[in-house]
Amino acid sequence: MINKLYFLIIVIISSCINKNNFKEIELNLDAESGEPYLLKSNDNLYMSWTELKNDSVFLYEGKLEKDQLVDKNLISKGVDWFVNWADFPSISHNKINDNMISFNLKKSSEATFSYDINYHFKKNDKWINKNKLHNDNTFTEHGFVSIHPFNDGFIASWLDGRNTSHDKSSHNDHGSGPMSLRSAIVSENGEVIEEFEIDSKVCDCCQTSMTVANGTPIVVYRDRTDQEIRDISISRYVDGSWTDPQLINNDGWVINGCPVNGPNIDSYGDNVVVSWFSASNGIPKVNVKFSNDRGYSFSEKIYVNDLNNMPLGRVDVEFIDNDEILISWLSSLDGKGLLLMRKINSKGNLGKITSFENISTQRSTGFPQIEKFKDNIYISWTDSEGETKNIRTFKVPVSAL
Repeated sequence: MINKLYFLIIVIISSCINKNNFKEIELNLDAESGEPYLLKSNDNLYMSWTELKNDSVFLYEGKLEKDQLVDKNLISKGVDWFVNWADFPSISHNKINDNMISFNLKKSSEATFSYDINYHFKKNDKWINKNKLHNDNTFTEHGFVSIHPFNDGFIASWLDGRNTSHDKSSHNDHGSGPMSLRSAIVSENGEVIEEFEIDSKVCDCCQTSMTVANGTPIVVYRDRTDQEIRDISISRYVDGSWTDPQLINNDGWVINGCPVNGPNIDSYGDNVVVSWFSASNGIPKVNVKFSNDRGYSFSEKIYVNDLNNMPLGRVDVEFIDNDEILISWLSSLDGKGLLLMRKINSKGNLGKITSFENISTQRSTGFPQIEKFKDNIYISWTDSEGETKNIRTFKVPVSAL
């Protein structure tokens, strides 16, 4: 009763904030849409998304300007793509030369779990379809890609299933080997120039997340031990190679299957923040850790209190300034979904919880995105409550949170 009363008080306060300050941006898309991804770069706020037309998937990018979606550009399209609620395309932009990169997953055989990462490169305002991001030819899974600008090109990480099949020509579904985490560097001309293995055994289907902190690429992901402990690990790209993976925190979450709940990372100069979900000891929690040395070391874990201690995860995190972040996550109460957001600073001071109500907790909602652009926070997710999927996007002043 006390927890529900506390929840009611918070929701009443937050609802007033939502009604007065949250403004929906009408995207006016002409087809079933989903899988939004938000990216700020220079003075622009970009979004990528997919549209389903007949039997084809169309991948687009555009800009959010003056509460409108403008400069809509087709990146690529296909009929043999693999797109789902957790493993979907994104974009990245290099400020140095205005180049962009994106990707999609393309089926490589008739097997269910058999698809490649095909990437696309934008140079001189023209999108070009490239080949595979990875250098193997196995009929296995490749996905959960993160890409970030690095020097005058890009650096990427992904989950790679080349070792899950002992027979490299096999068209069987799941193999018996482990999923690995790999990385590649893409040049300013859009060519893959180097590939690395970061970790030889990781969780099979949790998202990776990447940032570059003052020139140092960092990737976080859900690891996996022989004892089925699936905690969050980190690796840093230093002096031309990836460091040995280290645990962000020893949660000790033992789970026999993939929870499809990856971490998220952001940086501001040398400062880094990592957010993640864990349910060790049967207790679901959303957590954050801060670093002030580009991810070399981290502060103590900060537990992000949930309204009713029933977080579902699907976290995102964004620096507001050099010391304060905004974290978002999905939660539920009495069968209803909530998108919650909270400010936190590196000293562990917790702001109020802002509740964004009436959001489905079904897989089709995907992973809600938050992005700070100028003085606002933009929020976007896939709304599957109607007859067809559609993207909903809102903005709210940072000062209102």
